[in-house]
Parts: sequence; C-alpha cells; structure tokens
Amino acid sequence: MTKKTCLTPIIAASAAIFSSCANTPSKPTVASTSPIVDGYPVAKQMINPTTGAVIKDHYISPFLPHNPIVAKGFKSGQLAGDPSTVQTDPKTGKPNKDTIKVFRLP
Repeated sequence: MTKKTCLTPIIAASAAIFSSCANTPSKPTVASTSPIVDGYPVAKQMINPTTGAVIKDHYISPFLPHNPIVAKGFKSGQLAGDPSTVQTDPKTGKPNKDTIKVFRLP
C-alpha cells in the first residue's frame, strides 16, 4: 500500500470522529411521549432560554423533527398542523394537505 491509500481512510475516520465532537446547537427537546388529548398529541410551549418566560403563540411540534410553530390567532385547545410533515404529491408536485400531522395546542 502506498502512503496515499493508507492516509485517506485514516483522515476520513479522524474527520468523522472530530466532527461528532463539534459543538453543534441542539434542537429544542420534547418528551418522546407527548400527552394525548382526544387522539391528538399536545404541543409544548416554547420557553425563552435566557429569561425562562413562555413565548406567546410559539410552540414546539410533537412530531419529528420538533420544529417551532407560530400559532398566532389560535386558541388553547384548538388543532393545528405541522407544515413540515406535509408530503408532496408526486404527480402534481403540490403539497397533499391530507398528509399533514395534526396536534392540539396546550
């Protein structure tokens, strides 16, 4: 084996190890088992990490990847959808609204 063929896997392995140690910002965490009310999981309210105060009309989706959702104009207990869960219809290329995952606001 030449130096080049030996070094390439070593460099790749080193890069993979060190990249996993990088200080990457984490997504907001949500309990894996969100409470379920009337068959719908309940979103979590977003909290400002510096003040600890609840952010009005901002929630964290109970569905992966737990995206933040702004639900301005909605009331507590209403149903809302996570737009990141909508699947695209392969025939039309448009979002299929029947595939959106729905949750309840706290």
